Amino acid sequence: MKLKWLEDILSLCETGNFRISSEYRCVSQPAFSRRLKHLEDWVGSKLIDRSGQPAKLTDAGELFKPVALEIVRLAEQSRIDIKAKNEKIRFSTLSTLAQFFIPDWLTELKSFIKTEAFSVRSGYGSVAQYLSSLEEGQIDFFVGYEDPSGAIQNDTEKFCSLQLGTETLVSVVSPNENGEPEYWLPAASPGSSIPYLHTYSNPVVWPIKQHLDKRYSDLTFMPVYESSTAAAIKEMVIKGHGVAWIPMSIVADDLKSGALLRAATPEDDIPVDITIYRYKPNVEPRTEKFWQALIIKEANKQ
Repeated sequence: MKLKWLEDILSLCETGNFRISSEYRCVSQPAFSRRLKHLEDWVGSKLIDRSGQPAKLTDAGELFKPVALEIVRLAEQSRIDIKAKNEKIRFSTLSTLAQFFIPDWLTELKSFIKTEAFSVRSGYGSVAQYLSSLEEGQIDFFVGYEDPSGAIQNDTEKFCSLQLGTETLVSVVSPNENGEPEYWLPAASPGSSIPYLHTYSNPVVWPIKQHLDKRYSDLTFMPVYESSTAAAIKEMVIKGHGVAWIPMSIVADDLKSGALLRAATPEDDIPVDITIYRYKPNVEPRTEKFWQALIIKEANKQ
């Protein structure tokens, strides 16, 4: 059975005329009739009543018509899905980057790449899950903060990477009734307990814990709230729930307006690189073209 035979009989259902349908199907009328006969032979029953005009389906034809429609529909949808997969560039990234970095970055890429079809997924529970989805081919690239431990970059057999930009994490807190920071970390007494808000993340991709252990080992940071998005953390800090390190891109306006204040000096800021990771064995043409275009774009920034 051939797909074109199903498309032939569906065309005849619409026109009721062999000549017209053969023209629509870009085939001679005798060839069109032969193809329909082949279909009937394959089904094992007469499908078309040819005794009058317009041509009609037999009872067997009426039973077969919805089957033909579904097969043709599924074939077309599969073709569309495969084409879309071949053209679409699929990313995974942290929710904060999905909101505040990816949109502008993809816009900047338009002049360097041919496709405008993108898929961006976030919400994986850990960096291991992000990398697993990369290895399994669920996504093409992972955009995240550079791994402070170097574990990803050191796995050169599996992954390669490019730095896309730099973000600064800023310690912020709400103002007290006097308009001063509710907590000023450099002046906190040793042993003080500081309410701390943070995103769901593995320290590997969000290096605040390393910073706290190194700079404030004499203080106790008590987690009081966690969320998957930095924007939600920011709102809770504004409402006075504690201290958080949040990307400057998210809190810059709030610092200007006074809705948030720094909880420490700029020396306490944490610079983090934004990096895109690729699984080396993924050598699909669309992935390779995108990667090469990205290399050229980043080189032009130097």
